[in-house]
Amino acid sequence: MTRFIWGAALACACGAIGSAQPVPPKDVALMMEDQFDRKTDLADLRGNVVLLVYGDRKGTDACRALGEQLHICWHPTAKGQPPEKARTAPVVPLDGLKPGQAAPNVVVVPVACCGKVPAAIRPTINKQIAKASPDVVVWLDYTDAMKAAFGLTAGEPNVAVIDAAGRVRAKYNGTIDQPNMDALVKTVQALRTEAAK
Repeated sequence: MTRFIWGAALACACGAIGSAQPVPPKDVALMMEDQFDRKTDLADLRGNVVLLVYGDRKGTDACRALGEQLHICWHPTAKGQPPEKARTAPVVPLDGLKPGQAAPNVVVVPVACCGKVPAAIRPTINKQIAKASPDVVVWLDYTDAMKAAFGLTAGEPNVAVIDAAGRVRAKYNGTIDQPNMDALVKTVQALRTEAAK
């Protein structure tokens, strides 16, 4: 299995998906830093459907596996590729586009929910994650922003689905079963179609 979404020591939790919760469209503002001390902003991803895959330290492996599965779902040529190639794999086409119109992309963003640790500890955590994931940007949540905005099931997967306009449209907390995975895929495809109009 490829390891292009998360390195082995990331503090992120996911498994499969449990409770699917469509939500009324609501604007979301998220700004964090990544493992390289750079600022990240959800607003910079507008125009894409964004899947924020997040969780606590106990679910690192399950989060990584889910993130890989979701990325490959919309970027099938990424399967088995090293991180730099997997990241640039083309998104699957979308029916009904006008000639020359690009298909809206699906961007999977790993978010490590690190908790409210003292500021002096953060550089150490950042370095550990940078060492474990040198090729994939991981957002670091030191304020419990993800839990406050979308809820969090400890030790299990959590996914927030953000549409191309930057609004949350669905959230999933807990272990993913096949019906919920099917629902997630259907939701994302519908949001891609909506973005293309």
